[in-house]
Amino acid sequence: MAKIPSSNSPQMNNPNGEPQSMEKLKQASGYIIGAILLALIGYFGWNYLQNSGMKADTVAADKYAAIEAANDELLGQPEGNAEASKKLNSDIDALVAEHGNTVYAWQALMIKSRNAVDANDMKTALAALKKALKIDLKDAGLHSITQLRYATVLLASGDVDAALTQASIDVPVAFEASQQELLGDIYLAKKDNEKAVRAYENAWSLLSKRHEERPFLRLKLENLGISPKPIEPAEQVVDVEAMQQAQLEGSNEINPELEAAIAEMEAAASEDAAQ
Repeated sequence: MAKIPSSNSPQMNNPNGEPQSMEKLKQASGYIIGAILLALIGYFGWNYLQNSGMKADTVAADKYAAIEAANDELLGQPEGNAEASKKLNSDIDALVAEHGNTVYAWQALMIKSRNAVDANDMKTALAALKKALKIDLKDAGLHSITQLRYATVLLASGDVDAALTQASIDVPVAFEASQQELLGDIYLAKKDNEKAVRAYENAWSLLSKRHEERPFLRLKLENLGISPKPIEPAEQVVDVEAMQQAQLEGSNEINPELEAAIAEMEAAASEDAAQ
């Protein structure tokens, strides 16, 4: 994720006199927003493929699978690999050139932009995101992810006004909390604390309705002198009788894929507990 250079980092009040903690908070802001957007990339990209009425482009799918595998291998190398990175970008460019209007091209460009940000190559990251914005997938969610990611990288690169323009474009309801938090970061970079507080509070209010806590957003508000109301976790009401009945009715029709997924989750949970 993008690390905002200190010269362009938002300046926040620090009433407790903890400059090192505040610097870490400012650096982490871009990472948190970026992490949220990357999670949405995977979710909405998968749903797009599942819900699209178009026949899957198997050639593009195979090329993207190879790109994803190469990227995973590259990320596993502590020191990185310049040649492997160059080849990966070349493969991404080839996929975009040949299958530029597919979700696979969009996903590949998102990989390219993320890697460029990690390498502090904002020019390459912005160029990749600009191409991704031009892909018309007829999906507002994917477009909003790209838009907010583009605004985040513009902010990280120091182009605050352009970041504000991009972040201010309307997005679907599901993205409004992330949009408002990003706007808060941008207003802080512009040293407009009043608007920053308003945007952060808007984000907190939207998250409260979803019962979704964001600790770093809380810290941003607290460092601006605001103590946000705690967000209560959502109540999980389980109809035990209905669940038992459903289990009885479906006992002879077990979905193998679902069973395998549950087993994998249980194994992961056991591994985490062991660690």
